[in-house]
This record gives sequence, C-alpha cells and structure tokens, in this order.
Amino acid sequence: MRERAIAINIRVTETEKRKMERNAKLCSLSLSAYLRKVALGKEVRAVAPQSFYEAYRQVKVLKAGWKTSSEAAVDRAFELLEQSILNAYHELESKENGSEAPWQ
Repeated sequence: MRERAIAINIRVTETEKRKMERNAKLCSLSLSAYLRKVALGKEVRAVAPQSFYEAYRQVKVLKAGWKTSSEAAVDRAFELLEQSILNAYHELESKENGSEAPWQ
C-alpha cells in the first residue's frame, strides 16, 4: 500500500463540505478517497444499499412463479415486495441524510 504523507488543504463553505461528505458516503468512500478519485478524474459511483438487491431478488422470484401461484400467494409476494422497496428507500434516504432515522 502506498504511503500518503502529503496533505493538501482547501477552503470550502460548510454547505460544500456537507455535500462532499454526503457524496463520499453514498459512494462508500472516505472523504479523502472520494476527493482524491474526483481530482484524479477517476469514476466514482454511488453504491446501492443491500436492500435494493433484496427487492430485485424478490421481483425475480415473483416473475418466475406468478403464473403458477395462487392469487393469495401473489398478493402476499407483492406486499412483501412493496415493503422491501419502501425499506430500501428509507435506507437510501437515511444514508443520504447521514441519519439512521427513516424518512418522514
């Protein structure tokens, strides 16, 4: 691993700092790693919460079995999917806001 011993100081507003910190968190990076990647022209991407992947898996299961399942089973699968999507949304919203409380 490379040793990073040189510091670069920049001046930003409080709002700019919060935005950079939020963006770094969405990418699952430290602020230093995020700024280093952006400054070096490397691609940075937001990382979707695991709950989005779980909702996607539920869609795949529902798609595969909806024709052979009872109406009640399909209704229940849709209810679970709806809750999973809502949970994923809350998780993303709390990640963006830096809080653990669900979106209001």
